[in-house]
This record gives sequence, C-alpha cells and structure tokens, in this order.
Amino acid sequence: MAKKASLSVSKLRRRLGKASDRSIAEEFDVSVNVVRAERNRLGIAAWQAVNWTPDKIAILGTMPDKVVAAQLGVTNSSVFSKRVSLGIAPFGKSNEETQFNWKPSHLKRLGTVPDSVLAKEFGISESVVISKRHALGIDPSGGATRRRREWTKKELAMLGKKPDTVVSALTGRGRRHVRAKRESLGIGPFQQQKTIKWTNAIIKKMGKLTNRELAAELGVSEGTVALHRRRLLGSRKSQNSK
Repeated sequence: MAKKASLSVSKLRRRLGKASDRSIAEEFDVSVNVVRAERNRLGIAAWQAVNWTPDKIAILGTMPDKVVAAQLGVTNSSVFSKRVSLGIAPFGKSNEETQFNWKPSHLKRLGTVPDSVLAKEFGISESVVISKRHALGIDPSGGATRRRREWTKKELAMLGKKPDTVVSALTGRGRRHVRAKRESLGIGPFQQQKTIKWTNAIIKKMGKLTNRELAAELGVSEGTVALHRRRLLGSRKSQNSK
C-alpha cells in the first residue's frame, strides 16, 4: 500500500503546473489545499489558461509543438490540445506522406474518382490522397480535373514571410495547399525566432506602441513582443519585491 501511495504522489507531482490545482485535486481525490501546498513547496508556478489570440493561433502547426510552447511561454500540452481542437495538422509531413512514391500514373488519377477510392487502390490513407490533390490544386470533381485559380504576385510574396496558416486565411486556400506551393518554390517556412536585441530604446516604445505596432516595426510576431513584455514586467515585479 505504501508503495502504491508513493507512486500516486510521484504521479501527482509530475502533473503540478500542467493543469489547474482544482482539476488535479479531483483527479487524485485530494483537497485543493493539498495540491496547492505541494506545488508551492516545490516552487512550481500555477497553471494558467492560455489566451489564444489570433496571432498565437496563427503559428500552430507551423513548427513543432514544443517550439511553439517555448516561444509562447506555455506548456506543450496546452499547444497540443489547442491545435487538435482546431483540427490543425502537426508540423511536418507524416511518414506515409513522405514515403509514398507518386508515379505519373497515380497523379493522372487524382480528381477523376473519389479520394477514398484512390486511397484503397493505392494502399494509402485517404488523407494522403487529399493532401497530394490539394498540393497540385486539383478539385475533387470525381470527373475531369479542374485546376485552382492561379497564384497572384501579391499572394506569392506572402509565402515564407507569413505563417502558412495566415496565408491560408488571407488567400482562401487550404493550409496544405499553401505549404505545398511554398515548398515547390523552394521557399522555407516562416521563422518566428528572429533574434531581437531588446535595447532601452525598444523597451521605451513598449509604453507607447501596441504589441501589433511594435511587432510590425521589429519584423516579429505579436506573440514575441507580448512574451518579452510579460518577462519584463515579471522582472520588474521581482526587483520591486526585494
């Protein structure tokens, strides 16, 4: 019994800060005060619900969940849960999508019959067929193929300069279609990790400009500015408390 209790405590500790104290208390059938006291004793910050603003949602799926989590200052599980709830595919291609050898005869069949039929015929999942069809701009007509509208110069200029999810929303094209077009042109994904030297001059602007305005001026995301603003405020609070 003692061993079982020890394992439960160990499991509880691993959950601290990854969910609300109340939900953890209900999960392990203990009081909220017990959970809170143990979390404080171990110096673990309380879990906070993420304010999923449009700029934060825009980077979901554009890079690994753990990278997004580190950039936004939230847990990996928060990023994973939000991405899945919105139906956003994880960053990178699946093994099946990468490994299947698309022959010319396969490509000619896309759009001529339902995707589910081709999936069974090729021995792959329907999602892989849909992804390839979208990448080539072929509609699921079930008959003669029809190409999507041509990319405009303005739309092409966005590729790699904005997250694929943002380009998708602005152009009305599927995210996989956007990514496929970008990759076909040899354009790398949008990089949020631009190194910024937070000088006093930039910090002063934080009191005059909104996150959006400062982000546009620095060429980074609103999330990057918001994260640094939170860190700066946290540092000042820490200094004032001493």
